[in-house]
Amino acid sequence: MKYIEKNIEDAQTGAKVTCHAISGLNVDYLNHSTHISVASYVSAQKKSEGKLSLSINTFTIPAVPDWSQVPYEWALNELIKPQPEDFEPENYAGYINPYLFSGGKLKQESELDEMK
Repeated sequence: MKYIEKNIEDAQTGAKVTCHAISGLNVDYLNHSTHISVASYVSAQKKSEGKLSLSINTFTIPAVPDWSQVPYEWALNELIKPQPEDFEPENYAGYINPYLFSGGKLKQESELDEMK
């Protein structure tokens, strides 16, 4: 499986997390929106060891993949898109920036196995 590699501070715990994997994906073609739940782990190594994620955040994207696209692949690419210059983050308790993973790198878990 693929995951996003990006060093961030987990909003719920304050801990540093580097591995972010899609844990849930709902594509609503009727309402033209996609809901993506992402589990964040301390590292890819800890995830591969079966450790639990520190948090799970859900993002809503006002778009859907084409029927010819693989939804999982599309969702990963949507999550790492650059933040638009005119984007204004909201400011309230619990807010999660939808561009949190912007600039992250897509990695394959099999790459981790090769490093062992």
